[in-house]
Parts: sequence; structure tokens; C-alpha cells
Amino acid sequence: MKRLISHLKFLYQYITTSIGFYPTLISVCFFALALLMLYLETQGLSKSLKDNLPLLIISNGETARLILSTIAGGIISLTVFSFTMVMLVLNQASANFTPRVIPGLISHKSNQSVLGLYLGTLVYTLVVMVNVRSDYYSVPLPGFTIFLAMCFAIICLGFFVYFIHAVSQSIQIESILENIFYVTKRSLEGEIDRDRGTAIPNVFNQQAEWQTLESPTTGYLQSLDTGAVMGLLREYEVVLDFFEPLGSFLVEGVPFARVNKRLPDMKEFTSRLFGHVNFYREERPDVNYIFGFKHITESAVKALSPGINDPGTAIKAIDYLTALFALRMDLTDEKVLYDKDNAGRIHFKHETFGDLYAVSLSPIRLYGKGSVIIVLRLLQLLQSLLHKVGPHPELKPVLYGEAILLIHDADENTENPGDREKINSLLRQLNNMQVLDKPLPLLKRETSCV
Repeated sequence: MKRLISHLKFLYQYITTSIGFYPTLISVCFFALALLMLYLETQGLSKSLKDNLPLLIISNGETARLILSTIAGGIISLTVFSFTMVMLVLNQASANFTPRVIPGLISHKSNQSVLGLYLGTLVYTLVVMVNVRSDYYSVPLPGFTIFLAMCFAIICLGFFVYFIHAVSQSIQIESILENIFYVTKRSLEGEIDRDRGTAIPNVFNQQAEWQTLESPTTGYLQSLDTGAVMGLLREYEVVLDFFEPLGSFLVEGVPFARVNKRLPDMKEFTSRLFGHVNFYREERPDVNYIFGFKHITESAVKALSPGINDPGTAIKAIDYLTALFALRMDLTDEKVLYDKDNAGRIHFKHETFGDLYAVSLSPIRLYGKGSVIIVLRLLQLLQSLLHKVGPHPELKPVLYGEAILLIHDADENTENPGDREKINSLLRQLNNMQVLDKPLPLLKRETSCV
């Protein structure tokens, strides 16, 4: 039963993030509204309103059919155009930025709601149309219900203008990066709130008869149904120690975790455990903040590619990474989940700050090493982090090591003496802060002036 509940939770999460969720839900509501209005018409709704508000009642049958036919045809055209526009936007985003930002674009609830309004109005109109003077419907003409269809069509026209504006805004790289940044920031803040420090319960360090678990499938381990997994571990009276952080790629038959005692039927335990594990195909920052860093980095690298050559976007991406790295400093590299008795049951490592720092900045450094503005912005990133590293002295070697790599690339690829002096000037400022254990070297290589 718990396994079924876990699958339903994951299915719900998948459905609610689909582009078709809100349109389908709104269409069902409009279908129910159409049935309700037709029922109220049988109770004399239009007849009672005709005596008081005759302008709201459509009483001519030919006019009613013409209005409904026009609305149906117009809404179909609006819907087709809107869906076509969405597909073009997604294709452009995939080509200009990175395909992994597409889930973030289609998850905008406002755009989905507008598409749902179109489909709902169409469904409402068709249901009413087939009941106008039909043999099985007792009301000669549902006048007020038809008037509502006309009102919905007018509302759709207004939202069509909004839809064009919203889509044109969402495709801008500033909007995409900002959305990724805030989603990643919220996810990272949630991890920090749940963080209990670097202390690991003794049970994970004891010399127990540890038993490894092999992955029964291949894919990205994205999330757990924590409550169900805790119940399973309490049932077997074991603790679970993951070898890799969430978001890691698991290969079938390769060990991925261990439990602290030998179980009689490891295959059954592993099968039940994986019933509460979710494998997303999408890389969603709201599920794992690591993907937010990855998406921002990929957007910066794509902007620095020769085909696009947009250093302004890369600079903005570096600025967002600066804020996220400053926040990531407050998160430890160990993660322990506790049960209701405050006993540590699940342990897995976060992606270390050093690994995340290198994976995020190395591609930008590689593709931007020939641009002095990118080098300067990366050094400014380091400068900002040096202001925040005081409570975390263990991170100073990480910052120093990446800075040395950046200085080496800048020394090899920056020829202009003026640009080299700008870099050296900023390096002197960093050294004057006296935060790092060793001063950073200046650019020394001799350049030839023509």
C-alpha cells in the first residue's frame, strides 16, 4: 500500500508539472459549468432573466447558432496559434540557450491557465451548441447560457493579448535566468533550513556488518518519498547510507548505498526501497538545487559560444552564480535525515562546495578565458565570496585553487597590456583583503607590443 501511495505521489508530481495539467483541469471545469447552465435553463433561468434583463438573453435561434459557430471557429484559431507560438518559443529557447531550460518555461502557470481558458471556452461552446433546439433538450433556446459563451469569447480575446506579452517576456534570457535563480535559491534555502551541521550520527561510522545495495535500474536518482523510506528502515531496523548525493546517475547492478546489517532477503528490501524512489527524466532545480547551478552555467557557456557571442548574458549568469555560491557556503557537505524519534536513518553527501564550484566555473573559464570582461567578472565573483568565507575557513583552499587556474588561463590568453594591468589591479585588491592564506600571483608573462 505504501508503495502504491509513493507511486501516486510521484505521478501527481509529474502530472502537475506537465504543460497539459492546467488546460485539462480548466476544460473539465468549463464542461461542468456548461452542464450546470443547461440544467438551470430547464429550471427557467433565461425566462426569469428575460423579464428583468432582456439584453442578456439571446432569443433568436439563427443568431444563437451563428454566435456559437463563430465563437467555436475563432477559439480554435486562437488555440492553434497560441500552441504554435509556444512551440516556436520552446524551439528558440532550446537553440539559443540550453534544452534544459524548457521545463521551466512550460511550467509557467499563467500561460497554462490562458491555454486552459481557450480550451474551456471551446468545450463550453460545443456543449451548448449541440443542445440548441435539439430533440432531447426541453428548453427551446438557452439564451443566457449562449450569452455567457459570448462573454467567455471576449475574455479570451483580452487574455490573448496578455498571452503574447507573457510569452515574449518569458523567452528573454534575463527572465529565464532570473526564474532559474529564484527557484534554485528557494531549493537551496530549504536544504539549509533542514541542515543540522557536519556532525554525523555514530551509527554511520560504526564498524558494523555493512551490506551494499545494487541498483536494480539505470537512471538519475532524483528524490525519495522520505516518510515511506523511513517507515521501511524502521521496519527492518537499519540505517541507509548513500554513496552518492541525490541527482547522481545510477547504473543497474552497481552498488549505490549500504545498510548497517545483513538482511535475509536483500532483493526484496531493495525492490521495496526503489518503490519509494523517483527517477525524473527532467533536471528540475526545485527538486535538486544542483540542476539550477548547471542550467545557469550552461546558459553562460552557450552565450559565450561563437554562434551567439553574448558576453552580457554570461556576465549576468556569473552574477547569479555569485549569489548562489555565497548561499551555498552555509550548507554543509553532509546530509542526514532523521525519523520521528530523532534517530538518524538516512545519510548521503551533498555535492561538495569544491566540486560544485569547479563544475560550474570551469566551463565558463574555458570558453571565456579570451575575454577580459569575463575574467574580471570571475575575479569579482571571487572577491564577493572572500567577503563571505570568514565563517568557513575550510573553503579558502577551494577558492584559492580555482583562482590559480583562472590566473593561469588569463596569463596565457590575454595579450593586451592594458587588459593585463586591469586584471593585475584587481588581483592586488584581492591580496590586500588578506583573506587567503597565500597571496595570488600576478600576471607575469611578457607580451610583445606591436
